[in-house]
Amino acid sequence: MRLPIRLAWRYAWTRRNRSLTHLISGISMFVIAAVTAAMIAILSAFNGIESVVTDLFGTLDAPLAIVPTEGATVPDRAVDWLEARFGPDGTEPLLTAVAPVIEDEAVVAWGDGQPHVVTVLGFSEDMLQAAPIESALRTGTWSPEFTPGAPCAALGLGVRNLLGVGSLDAEKGLPSLQFRAPIRGKKLTRHRERAFHAESAFACDVFSVNAEIDRKYTLTSLEFARALFQRPDAVSRIELGLFDTERSADVARVIQSALEAAGEPWRVRTREEKNALITQTNRAEKWATFVILSFILVVAAFNVMASLTMLLLEKRQDIEVLGAMGLTGWRLEQVFAWQGVLINAIGGLVGAGIGMGLVWGQHQFGWVKLQGSVIPAYPVELVATDVLGTLGVVVLIGGIGSGWMVRNLVRRFAAT
Repeated sequence: MRLPIRLAWRYAWTRRNRSLTHLISGISMFVIAAVTAAMIAILSAFNGIESVVTDLFGTLDAPLAIVPTEGATVPDRAVDWLEARFGPDGTEPLLTAVAPVIEDEAVVAWGDGQPHVVTVLGFSEDMLQAAPIESALRTGTWSPEFTPGAPCAALGLGVRNLLGVGSLDAEKGLPSLQFRAPIRGKKLTRHRERAFHAESAFACDVFSVNAEIDRKYTLTSLEFARALFQRPDAVSRIELGLFDTERSADVARVIQSALEAAGEPWRVRTREEKNALITQTNRAEKWATFVILSFILVVAAFNVMASLTMLLLEKRQDIEVLGAMGLTGWRLEQVFAWQGVLINAIGGLVGAGIGMGLVWGQHQFGWVKLQGSVIPAYPVELVATDVLGTLGVVVLIGGIGSGWMVRNLVRRFAAT
């Protein structure tokens, strides 16, 4: 006679020692739930950090850019080519803006103060449609000129502090800055001061993105940068604004294919490629943490196995009774193996719910604050693949471990 699995399950888990069974199962579920919630919360924190870093370092960058494959500049004719092919009125309208940019180092000084080396970023008005530059400005509005013929510069907060620039009140008179850039082909040891080309601009605004960028960059108009670095017909790169930023990788492939077909010596660079070191470091830390927490989950799975071992020892007589009633082999193993699978599955689902609730609460209410930071609360971002991956590890480790352990013990009991 073959005993149905349902009846065998009821007999095995309700015959006796019900309180002990529930206690051990509850403790095991709690451990699994705690580890699962911790994994989801920590992985979401890494996702939040990556998003914030991408946003901060992307304040001065468009999603895509055209950069030279040879040399250091891109000719101005590339702007016309891109606008005619991919601009809003082009044959394949994929771009909202095509913005030429000049980025290079110069020496800046205010009055008789100590000069400092800064990176001058000169851009056209089209850049405002490609990157959220104005969101970082103190005034919230980009002004390339103070008055007609008087160019403006927006100083990074760190640059302003280094230069010792005081109040930027137009009514009291804006500070006048002296920019000097090396002239190509002239050696400093031979020409000294004549090896530099000088231009003046007013400090009209201040911006803040993060400490690294604030100590490095100064923003100016493209015309001022052309005059300072003497590049009348070439730029450092061309920033590209997109209609759909979620499709940046697809747009990059389309433009790159068009460039290669036209034989142009330029390539498309994504924002992720520019910040590749930061992004790859954060992702490496994230997956290293995932592996470490998975090992902790393995330890928790051993706790489940130990609990099942105790239960099997307590129910050794029940196993003999079930065997005498006709439940043998893998059907008998199923009765006890499913107990371990359910402990892991229920614990994992409860932990996933707790972890997602913690992430949602941090995102909505900002429970964990960051004092003295540009970000008021610790950033978090929930990703579905992290949740599914964590649950997969929980069920896989717990299921395989429990099944293997139950199989060996049941067979040992049956042999004796």
